[in-house]
Amino acid sequence: MRPALALTAAVASVTAAGGALLAQVPRATVAGVEIASPDELRPGMRGYGLTVFRGMRPERFDVEVIDVVHRFRPNQDLILVRPNHPTLDHAGTVGGMSGSPIFIEGRLVGAYALGWEYGRDPIAGVTPITSMLADLRRVRRTPPGLLPGSGIPLEIAAPRHARWESLSRGAEALRGPVATAYGSLVPALAPMAVSGLGGRALEHLASSLAPFGIVPLQGAGGGGAAQPPSDAPTRFENGGSVSVQMIRGDVSAAVTGTVTLATPEGILAFGHPMLGLGETAFPAAVSRVLWILASERRSFKIAEPVRPLGALVGDRPTGVVFDERAVAPSVPMRVRVTGVEGAPHPEWNVTLAGQRPMTARLAASVVESALEETAGDSGDAAWTVHSRVFLRGRAPVEFEEHGAGSEGLRGVAAPSGVDLMSRVVDNAFGLAVVERVEVDVAMRWQRDFSYVRAVSAAAAEAEPGGTVDLRVSLSRYGAAPELRTVTLAVPRELAGRDLDVEVAGGSEVVPDLPEPETLDDLIRNVATRYPDDALVLSVRMPGQGVTLRGRVLPNLPGSALEALRPGSSSDGGDPMQSFRRTVAPVGRVVLGRDRVRLRVREVRW
Repeated sequence: MRPALALTAAVASVTAAGGALLAQVPRATVAGVEIASPDELRPGMRGYGLTVFRGMRPERFDVEVIDVVHRFRPNQDLILVRPNHPTLDHAGTVGGMSGSPIFIEGRLVGAYALGWEYGRDPIAGVTPITSMLADLRRVRRTPPGLLPGSGIPLEIAAPRHARWESLSRGAEALRGPVATAYGSLVPALAPMAVSGLGGRALEHLASSLAPFGIVPLQGAGGGGAAQPPSDAPTRFENGGSVSVQMIRGDVSAAVTGTVTLATPEGILAFGHPMLGLGETAFPAAVSRVLWILASERRSFKIAEPVRPLGALVGDRPTGVVFDERAVAPSVPMRVRVTGVEGAPHPEWNVTLAGQRPMTARLAASVVESALEETAGDSGDAAWTVHSRVFLRGRAPVEFEEHGAGSEGLRGVAAPSGVDLMSRVVDNAFGLAVVERVEVDVAMRWQRDFSYVRAVSAAAAEAEPGGTVDLRVSLSRYGAAPELRTVTLAVPRELAGRDLDVEVAGGSEVVPDLPEPETLDDLIRNVATRYPDDALVLSVRMPGQGVTLRGRVLPNLPGSALEALRPGSSSDGGDPMQSFRRTVAPVGRVVLGRDRVRLRVREVRW
């Protein structure tokens, strides 16, 4: 058992004020570890750091204090040290060492956290432990679902209205390099050990995570063993390696860092943010370091998680906090690909970190990788994607989408089920818990689609309120053109006007949908679409419509429009162009579009 947390009055003031000096009580202790503030340090003082160079046990490396940069960030100093170790002399600043505790004259001063890009010397910036303790002691807003020992998964894992783009901009600003004559001082990168992910999927995931300083490294051993090694630690220890598990299973992805200080109140690590989300929840694990790969630009640890343990519960500017007793949400996902004879791995099963807004992006990476690895050939192909999203307390939301292309499954877009995940877990109306996701892709190696070649009308004029036959010529590879006749009702409102008709494949037409006002509306909007294997005929109507309180009111007279758009209120209807649409099933994917125009006769009395 760890020693009880022993904070002196001076340390308590640091916690409350986020930076008060510890010089009054030079032997203050936290969890049995003596600590020191930056103001107690002088150039030339010596000590050591702890980190895992290989395996699972921390090793010492020597350090020397260079100096202290005061007010490096608001209310936070930065300690500059020179590490001395054969590995670090060769590798310089090492990603994955973030959080390595630094001790000067026997007292903990902070976490190895920053370094210079392209620096010739392994100079490191150390985040003071006093600043990290101040963040640890913040009042937590976390609902009871993540209280230590509760065993109840947290379901509110990020700010409700957060959007990926705004998070990315915030992360870039937070991690922005401090330019000097010797390069840029930046947080040590957080390597994400990845296994089982295809090349294109890895590239797209890396692009998404780049603003956060997270670098996915393929083949870095992210999978881990089926059973923890017998000698794997059962608790987090100072200087030990820790992983944040984004994906587990047939595809694995885990961010690597180092524990700074284990206390009964929480486990401090990294010395810099991971995503900068504040209170959050990600599954965590003890990890094993396979190797440190030296690089001219940024070296990094190659590591893998070996024993699941607790969750990351705090992600702030001074570092991250883990809770060994907490349970983070997760989402099981299955991807199955059929129609590929002899494929060695047609089914993929993973568990995703259930943290918005990450979950949907991780799911998209898994789908892309499964398709790339199972059916990555380039050639004529057609496919059907059936996705199901299981939401707690609701019937499964199902989607069926069809597609075709000449480059194999490279043309498959992220399934609508993944889009639904990204929309419902980050919505403005209420809690929506994704319990499971299933994606089935059935493919055929053939050019099994038609495209709209031409459209013509049986007559040059049409009677208002009557019908007109439209002849749609559909072309198909290796077959004679197919002529489909679609009977279209002629709106009486178009008397004396032109009938302008666009004919297109269902996937190319966006339904008229109102702005959602409830979670049910949001799910309906995502699930509503025209079938890919049908023709959609769109007739532009002369009037305008509005969307109002979750409904679409098409083709309204001017007086009604004015009444629904009062100038003194923002609660009126939003105007929209009015269309009348007809759906004609074809039985295979239809691509392309064309249009035809004919005259509607005047009404004769």
